[in-house]
Amino acid sequence: MSQIRPIVRAVALLCAGVAPLYAAAESSTETPPRVEITGSRIKRVDAETASAVQLITAEQIARMGAATVTDVLRDLPSGNAGGYTSEGTPGQAFGSAGVSLRGLGAGATLTLINGRRVAPFGFGSASFVDTNAIPVDAIDRIEVLLDGASAIYGADAIGGVINIILRKNYEGLGMTASAGTSAYHDGNTGAIGLTYGKGTLAQDGYNWLLSLSHRDSSPVLVNARPRTQDADFRRLGLSDRRSSFSSNAYTASGTTGGSFLGIIGDCPPLVDAGSPLNGRCVNDNTSAVTLQSKSQRDNVYSALTYDLGQGWEMFGDAALSRSRQASGMYSYATNSYGAYTNDLVDKYGLYGNAPGTTISYLLLPADHPQNQWGKTVGVRYVFNDIPTTIRSESRNVRATLGARGTVGKWDVEGAAMFSRSLTDTSYRGYIQDKVLINDVLDADGLVRKNFLLHQPAKNDAGLMGRLYPQLDNHADTSTSSIDLHGNRELYTLPGGALSIAVGAEYRREKFDATPDALFTDGSIQLIGMTGSNGSRSVTAAYGELSAPVLKSVELSLAARSDRYSDFGSAFTPKAGIKWRPLPQLALRSTYAEGFRAPSLPELHAGNTNGYSKVLDPKRCPVFSSNNDDCERYVAFTTGANPDIQAEKSKSVTIGFVAEPVPGWSLSVDAYHIKRRDELSTISASYLLEHESQYGDRIVRNPVSGKLDHLSLITANLSSTQTRGVDVDARGSFSVGDWGRFSLSASYNRMNSYLSSGNPGEDPVDYVGYYLQPKNRGRAGVAWDRGPWDASLNWNYVGGYSIKSTPDAVCSFEAATPQYCNVHSWLTASAFVRYKGWRNLELSLSVQNLANKEAPMDASQIAYLQGYGTSYHSQLGRFVQLTASYKFK
Repeated sequence: MSQIRPIVRAVALLCAGVAPLYAAAESSTETPPRVEITGSRIKRVDAETASAVQLITAEQIARMGAATVTDVLRDLPSGNAGGYTSEGTPGQAFGSAGVSLRGLGAGATLTLINGRRVAPFGFGSASFVDTNAIPVDAIDRIEVLLDGASAIYGADAIGGVINIILRKNYEGLGMTASAGTSAYHDGNTGAIGLTYGKGTLAQDGYNWLLSLSHRDSSPVLVNARPRTQDADFRRLGLSDRRSSFSSNAYTASGTTGGSFLGIIGDCPPLVDAGSPLNGRCVNDNTSAVTLQSKSQRDNVYSALTYDLGQGWEMFGDAALSRSRQASGMYSYATNSYGAYTNDLVDKYGLYGNAPGTTISYLLLPADHPQNQWGKTVGVRYVFNDIPTTIRSESRNVRATLGARGTVGKWDVEGAAMFSRSLTDTSYRGYIQDKVLINDVLDADGLVRKNFLLHQPAKNDAGLMGRLYPQLDNHADTSTSSIDLHGNRELYTLPGGALSIAVGAEYRREKFDATPDALFTDGSIQLIGMTGSNGSRSVTAAYGELSAPVLKSVELSLAARSDRYSDFGSAFTPKAGIKWRPLPQLALRSTYAEGFRAPSLPELHAGNTNGYSKVLDPKRCPVFSSNNDDCERYVAFTTGANPDIQAEKSKSVTIGFVAEPVPGWSLSVDAYHIKRRDELSTISASYLLEHESQYGDRIVRNPVSGKLDHLSLITANLSSTQTRGVDVDARGSFSVGDWGRFSLSASYNRMNSYLSSGNPGEDPVDYVGYYLQPKNRGRAGVAWDRGPWDASLNWNYVGGYSIKSTPDAVCSFEAATPQYCNVHSWLTASAFVRYKGWRNLELSLSVQNLANKEAPMDASQIAYLQGYGTSYHSQLGRFVQLTASYKFK
């Protein structure tokens, strides 16, 4: 036996990713009689508290065939709009995924790992944890708390808490490999994982595990699906999204060009007599845009529990992850670089325009080697000499080290945690405006003779590199914390022991998101980005009481005080009651107050400048086309506001849990959440209508009184309240020699989602409108018999209107009214596994058994998707085979 001291030996085991493999010992099946449930710091035997908590086990995750944590959480019935997804059109948060409970946004859903915070993703409009970075193979269970929990966990828990609990015990050496493909033979995945564990706490005094995993997924292009096989959507009753802005020459006339002359280059002409594009070279971006990005994920996870003796144990875990993602995007053409950036102009008014008029074509002079027509022509051109792509790599590290034990009558736990997230995102294919204007075009705005269209290899490599620069964004975020909490029984009440928990926490947060300088200095006018850099410290103290005043009645009370170094303090209480009038029935209710502190990006983001057309109510009380103050372009600034305060919330839940017979349960919980002082960007119209209140944000010319500048910075303006019902039912029964069946179902009904964008405005009910389905649910049946087990699961997403508000107009109403609604979607998945061979398990999972297309979302046709990525997928049927082997 080594003489290394216990703590040093424990730390060495935790970090020893290259330690020798030892023979496996027998697994311990002991379960602590008292456990800590998400939403409470008091250990208890009864897992049902006054708060509703949904549990997703590792076994359930395996039966889903889920490749990532994101796949698991996206189907939560309590999830709604406001999250982030890896599918669909890439945005600034490309490569990440985040969950939005109750539709209150990813920033109002607190995601924990083993009950502790981790560093947020570095880009995006909200501060959220990237669930793509969490290894699904290392998960023991996921607990979803469906009411506010700021009194226990602090900020961001307004919508609820998702606590992802990773494995802590494993013995032996196991390997898992899987491969999958879609019904269209794309989107292929391959994964391999290795887990090693040694020791049992009871016999050896420690348990240590190491888990390694790797997964690859191939991309899926938009044109690989029937609905979006090409961009000619006339077959669906919609417009043809193919474009003549490719490399077509027209007479240089007007703003868009006159008569078609011919094609520049070897692009084959379209043959379609029924299309106005017939004979043209067409740009069809469905061959470039991806439905599912190419991805690669690697994870290393290690965990340790070590018996220190005298009722104390040390615990720790460490994780490293790397997530890579790449996607193709549509390229922009001269109509964008003309209309939006004013790069292309009829400088001298020679082509039927006033001098300086913006045009949407390149002027190709008569003596250019590609000009066949002997006169200056206008070329509708797409800038895809270097295809538009986006790539992201996120690297995450997290380490926790702590101890738990007893001091007197107290159960005590303390730990230190460090988490860091590094993200690099690279863009290619965007034009640098000054290079286009100065190097591609000459002083008269004509294409230079030495620049060839659609022949990038023949152009100067240095020029092409400057014209299509690689743009690199970098983010570095970190969260470090020290926490200590304890709980004990104080004395006996008529219903049991009065229990108390107290705790304190110190946390340090840092956030540094730095876009490429060409994004921030205006060199890439089509895409504007701002960075954010800031840090802060947070100190908190909290307490909780559980009082079983009668054998059938338990009262709970919690409160927390947080102090932020950059904006102030917050105090949040929570109260609950659980009454069990019958052994088979428990009634429960909670009241909670919550808050969301302004995120570091919201406090420290840079400003963005632009122009907006506004009506000045002070100088234009009645609209007149002769009054330039009725339609005036005014400079504006958007960005962070150092004076913003925390969002505040109040929530109430009431429900019951019934267990009519052993093994069968039904829970029904109604909820009502009100959130005020929401952070949003003030609109120009609202600002001008309330000039007396916001006069410091409006700049007028001191002589003429005309508007010169508007400050549209973030402010505490909006409010939201949502009501609904959660239902959860489950049970199991034996069928003798035929095995055992288990049934489960969960359902969410959102009754209302009232929101107002500005103070004093009447709230609008958005439920049933765009991305706010009233109903979501899932159900499953599982069967186990000897070495066989199988399951069948259904997932349901209710339909919703394509209109954003009740007063909005559906633009499809006249010609294609069927597209005014996104219809409901019901999909089924299946799982079967055989464990009859020694040490070997084989399983087959099939998602979307019927190979159903996602419901049509015509508003997304403009992005060549045709469906909404928040709830739906166009991957189709996906079959995955998995083999697991445990070495003895």
